[in-house]
This record gives sequence, structure tokens and C-alpha cells, in this order.
Amino acid sequence: MHLPGRPVDRTAKVLQAIAAFWTSRPILLAVVAGAIATVFAIGGMRALTWMETPEFCGRCHTMQPQVSAHLESPHETVECAECHVSGGLKGLIKSKLSGMQQMIKLITGTYPRPIPPGAHGMPPPTGTCLRCHDPARQRGELLVTRSVFQEDESNSEQRVALVVRLAGDERQETRGIHWHVLSRVEFIASDEEGRKIDWIGVENPDGTSAEFISRDLVEISAQASERAAELRAANGVRRMSCYDCHNRVGHEFLTPSRAVDDAIAEDQLSPDLPFIRKRGLEVISAKYGSLDDAQRAIRELQEAYHRDYPNLFLEMPEAVTRSAQTLADIYERTANPEMHAFAESYPSYLGHTDSAGCFRCHDGGHFKIQDGGLSNEPIPSNCSLCHTFPSVGPRTPNVMLGPAPATHANRLWVFEHKTDAGSGDVTRSSCSSCHSQTYCTNCHSTGATQVQHDNMLFDHGAVIKETGQQACGYCHQKPFCQRCHEESEPPPAGVREVPR
Repeated sequence: MHLPGRPVDRTAKVLQAIAAFWTSRPILLAVVAGAIATVFAIGGMRALTWMETPEFCGRCHTMQPQVSAHLESPHETVECAECHVSGGLKGLIKSKLSGMQQMIKLITGTYPRPIPPGAHGMPPPTGTCLRCHDPARQRGELLVTRSVFQEDESNSEQRVALVVRLAGDERQETRGIHWHVLSRVEFIASDEEGRKIDWIGVENPDGTSAEFISRDLVEISAQASERAAELRAANGVRRMSCYDCHNRVGHEFLTPSRAVDDAIAEDQLSPDLPFIRKRGLEVISAKYGSLDDAQRAIRELQEAYHRDYPNLFLEMPEAVTRSAQTLADIYERTANPEMHAFAESYPSYLGHTDSAGCFRCHDGGHFKIQDGGLSNEPIPSNCSLCHTFPSVGPRTPNVMLGPAPATHANRLWVFEHKTDAGSGDVTRSSCSSCHSQTYCTNCHSTGATQVQHDNMLFDHGAVIKETGQQACGYCHQKPFCQRCHEESEPPPAGVREVPR
């Protein structure tokens, strides 16, 4: 009953009617409530699923380089969370908390440039890589072939072939590449990405163990063991895993030279364009302040071909246009000036041609600790431990599959083989039974045979000037040289630097 003259509370009456309706129909109430809960559950699950896809991750411009690289990788059909998020509720919560931190950095503009590599923070390989790959079951040898192109006018093609030893081979007295993860190998790195390895510990199947330390960290040889103990106490000891070699398997940033070679091999970059390998590589290897600057340089190259080779636009006009577009596509895949993301920002440790890779440990500078002191025994670095010697030629070259003769075990064989080759001893296997003439010419034409190693420590600068760095590069990798020569500082952001 309401007081005369007071307005009726219509809202209250409506709510009372609705309540009466639902309380008189409990089954209908339960059905509607269940439907609402189902909608929220399904919507929530779909939202979580969508948040694990490259489409979601790529919505932040900071991650665009990684998403672009992922689309070009062998794992392009694998969702981001399958590798980056641990299983279970704990892994989900951890990833969302990390995502919130990243969102705050994105909003405030405090995110790093480039985004740091994430291989060191990945879940254990048992929940990621080993769900599909089992290194223990890979018993065969892998034949790897690639095309590389010279920087001459005709862009001459060279075929490179080698056999990678995945598993052990008693004939070759090798343990194969995957021995590193099938055994217990530990290491200490001075940085999270593992670019510089300071200490390595190995437990052998027979129960023996060994440890190696970087020679640069030991001032007094007899105190090597004490220095190693200091490193273990001050730094985290890591167990070597799949990620320590396959660190870019899902987001590899190809080096410009590798990308250009692949494009020419696939005829996306026309090999009929004079010097396209050299001129194209110079353009996309330069450092630009923006993507527009890079595209402007590519257009300038296209105009240069108009000027220098006018007949090309009468004979093959589409080849020039297609090649210019291919160079633009390569640059977008291998560089992102806004995020300061380039191939050198994300080195791949698989191998040792594009980065230090294997030579982070097998550089001849990590020595075994014995009786508390530093011995003269380095970590083995023979090429044949992991693969056959690369064979290069204009066509698919011969590849050695069988066991090498006993003479080849000599570490100085590369310098002394001419003595045995010219001895005329018929009891020895002829070189031609395994090696073709092009195989021998491949090495002798490099200039490496002209290098005199006497007093090399003092006069190698003059030798390099005379024969070129490539002659040294066939035996000595960049990390070996950097032990004495510091790497030059990178150019400031926005400065264009064309390699000479």
C-alpha cells in the first residue's frame, strides 16, 4: 500500500515480477544460467586460443620482425604458445603475467630495441622440441647442398655439398653432433644468450669427466681450477640443450648474403642481371634509418640498371622489376630499422658460417683443466667431427661418405699431403679414388696454399693484404681472429653503411 499522492515505484514492481517469474520456474532458470556460463567458457577458451597465435602476437608492432621470420620458418604451422609457454596452469599464468609486463612496456614506450632473443627463457625441450623430434633416433647422415653465387658479372654459381654427421660413426671415430645433448654437457656463459662461453664441463659415458676453460680467463696456468670454481660459484651452470644450437629454428633472420643466394637459386632474383649478386647485396646489407630509406635505395639501384644496361629493359623488362621487388621483400624479412632488428641482432648458432655458432666452444681457445692447471689440450675442433670437408664446384660435387685413410688423421695433413700425393707409392690409395680434380682445385685456387706460416704472428697482416682474408677464412674462423682483434663497433642508428 502506498501513500496517497506518492508516485508508484514502477522499477521495483518490474523487478519483483521478474523475480517471481524465475522462482516459479527453477528448471528454466538453471538452463539459462548454464547457457550463459557455457557462452563465457567457450568465448574464454576461444580468446585464450587466439592469444596463442602469431596473428595475436603480431598485433604489437614490436614483434613484427619475429612474426615475419616465423612465417618463413619450418615451424610456420606451429602456434607460438606450443614452444614459448610451459604446459599446465602454472605455465599459462606465468605467460600471462609476462604478457602484462610486456603490455606495460609497450604502452609506456619502454620496450627494448631490438627485442632480446628468448631462447634462454624457453620451457624445457622435453615439453617442446622432443614432442616431435628425438635426436637419439636419428642414426643417419644428412647430405646438405647449397648454391652460392660469385660477385662477378655473370653471378657464377658454385654448388657446396657436405655430409653432416648426426650420430656417432665408429668408422670415423666420431660421436656425431647430437652427442652434445644425448650426453651431459654443461657450460657457463657470460651473457644470457650464450654468445660467449667461459667454461664447459663434460661427463663421459664411462663415468669420467673433464672441464675446459677459456684461456682468456686464466692469468696463471696453475690456478685454472680455482678460476673455474669461481666461475661456477658466480654464474649459473646450464645444461646444454636443443636451444643452444637451434636457437633460431622458429624465427631465423637470414643473413643478407644467404637470402640473396637463395633468391638467385630460386630465380626470384634474376641471375641474368649483371652483378646483381654484388650490387643487390650491397644495397640490402646497408644500414638505413627507416624502411622508406631502404626502398629508396632499391629504386636507385633499379634506375642504375636503366642507366648502365638500357638493353635489359628491351630484352627482359620484367626481370629488372621482379628483382627489385625481391630485394625489397628480402630487406623486409631480414631487417627492421624501427626495432633495430637485423641478422646480427639474432645470430643463429646452427653451424659456424653466419655466426660464431660451434666456435663458441670449438675455437681452439678453450683448454682442458688437468691436475688443477691449464693443459695444452684444447676442445677438439677437427672438421670431420661433425661433417665431411665441404666440397665446392660448378656442379654438384663429389662427397666423401666412407672412412678416411689413416693419414688424414694427422692435424697437419692439409700442409703435408703434397708429400704423400707425389710420392708414387702404389701401396697408398690414390687421391683420385675419392677426390675429383675439381675437389683439389677448389682448395688450391683459393690462395690458401700461398700463405707462408713462418713468423705468421708478426707478418700475417702483410700476408692478408697480399692474399686476401678469404685465404685465411678456409682454416681460421672470425672468432679465432677476434681473440686478438676486437670487433669494430656497429654504426650509429640511422647511418647507412655499405660494406666494401
